[in-house]
Amino acid sequence: MGSATEVTATAPAVYNCFYTFYASDYQDFTIALKVVDITTGEVMDIGNHVLHQKSGAVMENFDLIKDSDCETATPDKKAVVYYLNLMETAVKLDAPKYRLAVVATSQDGQNLKLICNGDNNAEPCFDAPTVSGGYDFAANGWTKGNGDIAFNTNICNDAVISVGSYITRPGWKTWEGNDRSYPESTFTGKVQQIGEISDFSSWGTDDNGKPYPTIIAPGQGTISAANNYDYSTFIADANNPGGAVPNPESNDAKNFLIENIDKFNRRNWYTLEQGTSMSCPHAAGIIALWLQAKPTLTVNEIKSVLKETCVNDTWTTDVANIPSGNKIQAGYGKIDALAGLKKILNTSAIDAVTIDGQRQATPATMYSVDAPVYNMMGQRVDKAQKGLVIYKGRKYVNK
Repeated sequence: MGSATEVTATAPAVYNCFYTFYASDYQDFTIALKVVDITTGEVMDIGNHVLHQKSGAVMENFDLIKDSDCETATPDKKAVVYYLNLMETAVKLDAPKYRLAVVATSQDGQNLKLICNGDNNAEPCFDAPTVSGGYDFAANGWTKGNGDIAFNTNICNDAVISVGSYITRPGWKTWEGNDRSYPESTFTGKVQQIGEISDFSSWGTDDNGKPYPTIIAPGQGTISAANNYDYSTFIADANNPGGAVPNPESNDAKNFLIENIDKFNRRNWYTLEQGTSMSCPHAAGIIALWLQAKPTLTVNEIKSVLKETCVNDTWTTDVANIPSGNKIQAGYGKIDALAGLKKILNTSAIDAVTIDGQRQATPATMYSVDAPVYNMMGQRVDKAQKGLVIYKGRKYVNK
């Protein structure tokens, strides 16, 4: 949002996001939620126009919280911030011509900004719409927003490596043998493909012009261990305290449980997961491997390795293939564990990772020892498996 004594902007008819409003010059301001008619520009009180998205009940209370004492990177400077949480109570307007509006009263020339941290980056947040034959918002003093920001402030720190997500599995088969797949991209309307950046993968540029994320990693279509104690997915059973019986009423049990194995005297389930909550630990594990090779690596050195070794392809370089249409959504590109490790060890051909200068077993010696070899997903593989493998509890590069 821009500078004005009264700043207004609008949001789409249905939305589910967490919004943060803040003043970058530390001055106080106030905001109020209203409803605007996009055909006439009339601003009115919320009244009965805002409804719960699922139940249709009239929404009267909103989680709008003011914090006048937020810490900033500038010593002795406190930011004024408002938080609007619509994540848990997604709302809609009762007619297509209405939008939720925020009216901000501030100092003349004050610069107010909005961050939208949503589940779906197709969400245009609070932005003055262009309506054919409707009300001309720009001509009447409404502020045109910038939709190229979709992350929260937790990553705005030089010591943070932020990780976006890309797709590694667009379809899967459930434990009951049913085929499932992700819906079409909300950006392109096309079926999502392997290697494509996830719709939900956040991006943006902070006040200092720094782009986010740092990199992207596998985060959509990931098979991971299920929580057997999640009784929204499993049925509690006295004979199976881990709840290893799928709940027939659970959408997650029907659509995302993949398979199970009996081990450790219990049934253990695997489920399909997605989110940057999956891509972040993927990147963290790779960086932990790099730190085993060189424990003295600093954050800036790691970022330098990432910048020089990440993989870039059509999904990260061609804006026509990037969901947001903005290349910064790809960061430096897709993290490459082996290329990064080679860069750190300054070599192009590695037989084994060494620890404390002591050489471990090489791929050639794996065949002479009766011990299994696993890939990085914990699956047992042939000893000729190329790439990063685990052998006798240690990680190796099998070339």
